[in-house]
Amino acid sequence: MEIRKLIRIGERSYGITLPREWVEQNQLKVGSPIKILIESNKVLILPAAAEKAPTAAKIKEEDVEKALRDVIAYYIEGADEIQIESSQISTLVTRIEGKLPGVVALETGGRLSLRIVTKEDVNIDEIVRSMYTTVMAMFHLFFEFLRGPNGESAQELLRMDDQLDRLYFLSLRTIKKNIYQDPQGYVDYAIVVKNLEHVGDALDRATSYLLRNKIPCLSGVLEVFQSLQKYAESAAKAFLENRAEAALSAILNREPLLREVAEKLSPCEGAAPVMHEAMLVTALVADMAEAAYSKYVRKISTWTGS
Repeated sequence: MEIRKLIRIGERSYGITLPREWVEQNQLKVGSPIKILIESNKVLILPAAAEKAPTAAKIKEEDVEKALRDVIAYYIEGADEIQIESSQISTLVTRIEGKLPGVVALETGGRLSLRIVTKEDVNIDEIVRSMYTTVMAMFHLFFEFLRGPNGESAQELLRMDDQLDRLYFLSLRTIKKNIYQDPQGYVDYAIVVKNLEHVGDALDRATSYLLRNKIPCLSGVLEVFQSLQKYAESAAKAFLENRAEAALSAILNREPLLREVAEKLSPCEGAAPVMHEAMLVTALVADMAEAAYSKYVRKISTWTGS
């Protein structure tokens, strides 16, 4: 860290000098535009060029699955317009519609043009909170299904997994577009949103398995996943609320939870796939807790100037 003195410029303004190396590295000169981001007690100075200009992409593909994967990849990378040339336009529109937030599909002369209209000022914390709320709702639907078993709750859970996917794609797009502001901070966010999405996938897979297979220990599965729901809640709140003690507690609770999963589910015939998902959820949540602690430490370092 380098210390520089504040200087007066005119009667009402202040300034500091910028390191020559930084100016040259970013190919700046007198008159070059500079972006200043103000956040509570800190100021971030960036070359205006650090902001990504609106980008466009073109896809020519007949394979619907490959075209869909390419669209999602360009969306996450921040493309503002994606042009698709394919004979499978109607199928692609059906697959894309509702999958990516902020996408408007326009079809002209056999070509599909996707315009992405998401706001640039989307708050990543709001998206994470929405993902967390969705995952908690999925846990409770899973509990209702186990107590029934309730087929309607199961179908609603599977539908909510699609909603979680949409939030996940939006969160990755937001992170990619803003990562230059705080690279390490956005790595922590990427870990949390990825793991929340994977927790939802694990609940989806466990539900699908139990819809097809009857096992004798649903009460044990319920107890295990109730513990996992509380575990996920504590780690997510630790991240969102910047709580170090809660993050550390969640990290330390990983091993006891893994033992609980094994003790309650390993003796149960046919429960191996569900036990695998429970152990996976435990590991994913522990990673979220580590990201929460990393975020806290980074915040403290900023406050203390170290």
